[in-house]
Amino acid sequence: MLRAARSSVALAAALLLAGGCFGGSGGGSSSGVSHAQFVAQARAICATYQKRIALLKGATTLPQVAQQGRRAIALEAAELKRLRALTPPDADRAAFGRLLDSLGTGIATARDLVAAADAGKTAKVASDAATLRAQLAATNRLAAPFHLALCAS
Repeated sequence: MLRAARSSVALAAALLLAGGCFGGSGGGSSSGVSHAQFVAQARAICATYQKRIALLKGATTLPQVAQQGRRAIALEAAELKRLRALTPPDADRAAFGRLLDSLGTGIATARDLVAAADAGKTAKVASDAATLRAQLAATNRLAAPFHLALCAS
């Protein structure tokens, strides 16, 4: 049981800290940009996010998962806001919107996971970690047309 709890905590920490590549300090996109230009902007944002998230420390206990999770969520939410400021080409607008919505759903699940870690609910952390893993996989599939899935490792 203790081994399973430790495994759940480690999984939760890994998911929170390596959850995505979506965000950074990219500027707004002007209308009329090509798909390639838009992807380049989004990838630059991704690279900035990866640098920031890499600075977070790992977690091995529920309190550490909660603490680092809050940090990861704050970064991810700020980065999502910056990505929402981009204006994709018309042909990419719907797909990019679905990608951002999926990322938002993952952030909400990560918040649930952090709340469970704060409450010491190992089983709920494990459940939320499994949900988050599935959501991240879905987000990465939606990110493929923008070549962003490679950043989420």
